Amino acid sequence: MYRKMRAARDEAVWATHTDRSVDLSTPVASTGSSPVSAILRLPLSIGLFAFALRLYGLGDKPFWLDEVASLHRATASLPELVASSLHADHHPTYFLLLWLVAKLGTSQWLLRLPSAVFGALGAVLTYAIGREVIGRRGGAAAGLLMALSPFEVQFAQEARSYTLVSFLILTALWGLVRLANNPPAAAAPIWSKDAPRAAWLAYGLGTAAALDVLNVAIPWLVAANLSTAVIGHSLGNAQRSFWRNWTWVQCGVLTAWLPLLIAIYMARHGAVIDNVGWAWPFSKQTIWSIVGPVYLLRVSNFIVPGTAPATLPVLSTAIIVLGTAGAWRLSRNRVVLSVLSAATLVLPLSLGLVSLFVPVLVPRYFVWGAAPFFMLVGAGLGQFTQLRYAALRAALAVACFINLAPYYRYETKPRWDLVAKELAAQARPGDVVLFNSYYAYWVFSTFAEEARLDEKRIDLTWKFNEAATLTPGHTLWVVYGRTGSAIAETAEEFQASLIRMLGGLPSPAEPVGRFITLWRYPDVAASASATP
Repeated sequence: MYRKMRAARDEAVWATHTDRSVDLSTPVASTGSSPVSAILRLPLSIGLFAFALRLYGLGDKPFWLDEVASLHRATASLPELVASSLHADHHPTYFLLLWLVAKLGTSQWLLRLPSAVFGALGAVLTYAIGREVIGRRGGAAAGLLMALSPFEVQFAQEARSYTLVSFLILTALWGLVRLANNPPAAAAPIWSKDAPRAAWLAYGLGTAAALDVLNVAIPWLVAANLSTAVIGHSLGNAQRSFWRNWTWVQCGVLTAWLPLLIAIYMARHGAVIDNVGWAWPFSKQTIWSIVGPVYLLRVSNFIVPGTAPATLPVLSTAIIVLGTAGAWRLSRNRVVLSVLSAATLVLPLSLGLVSLFVPVLVPRYFVWGAAPFFMLVGAGLGQFTQLRYAALRAALAVACFINLAPYYRYETKPRWDLVAKELAAQARPGDVVLFNSYYAYWVFSTFAEEARLDEKRIDLTWKFNEAATLTPGHTLWVVYGRTGSAIAETAEEFQASLIRMLGGLPSPAEPVGRFITLWRYPDVAASASATP
């Protein structure tokens, strides 16, 4: 009798919720039956469009520091892969995937392909989640924004784990939104036939898997638990069963995550968050370097703070207006709004707070925060009438595409591949190449192997004393270049060291792209002083 009464109550609450959400969304289809192909046509179109944008130029830009690390782990033995990952504060899970991919090849295109796939799936999930809370039209707008975001395309063309983490968190968010859409059903015992087990499973497995890939998912764990607190509170006195379900899920998440966290702690001998020279200091420029690309469709400079010049700067303003309108529209469904708001705001607020003590502000850590914000933008766009919505969505898609196009030709990564080609063409056997840092030497070595500089007997070093010892009678090539977001030594400091060592600088210096400078010292005298 109790179960029948509860089922009737839940059905009534769900019917009430459905009536309330009609105001916020557009019917998915007419009252007649729709074939599966018609239901899948829109998400498949968004996914294929997003995938095409990510495949275009996928292998064009050279590997940078982090991707070279991915390459080394993908081609190492399994014990070396695990040890290297844990020592660098990384879980080995993503690199095990790359290790399998590397069995087919290690080209830039192939090692980046998994990221392109997960990035496209992220756009599909953004549509699916948006459809749950803001209707088909708002979900389509959100999915298109995810597909066309220069920042999302950029990280879908990285041999790193960020789009995988984003995909897994969006899977968890889908489950959480399903629970928020029907709190009474979420309170049903998880083993009962009335319980939304698929939603709980997506929420739990997505969260656990994201944490097992990269600890940048920790803010999601905080955001998700804040959201569940709102869902539970909305149930009033009937929330005990909901919290029992939540406890089971949390136990599963912690069981899957804590062993890897402990493994990192042991591999690092407790020093889990040291060596953070790769992060930019807290400043207005750093904040814009994150907010502009992640949320406002600007092209990231990636290696240095700032953004590339925007083709349509007004697009950022339009996104802000639509996002604000969408949040206001969703205020009629406070539980769902709380879920999306937590998913949008907890990430920047938590990392901003941590950055006051430990530098952690780099754009790539914010990659999963774009999707829930784009859902708010979709909600703002979806409130227009059908005709106006169609015109505005088309205009927004065209504007986003115009803003995205410069990314493909913009130099976001140092062109160490061009330096290798230059030296392969001009350097002679016995010449020496001196780099400004070990990381520059390490990244260049990957391209030097491709250019077969070892066969030409070209010596590479990052130490002044070795260069001075090896160079008499030959040409010394000096390279200053960036490899990642960290700066071990400025160009001016490096030039001062060269002057102390060699008595001057050759003229002119040869720039190789935006981030690298090449100097040539012909026939360096054996008497050049060495500076350790």
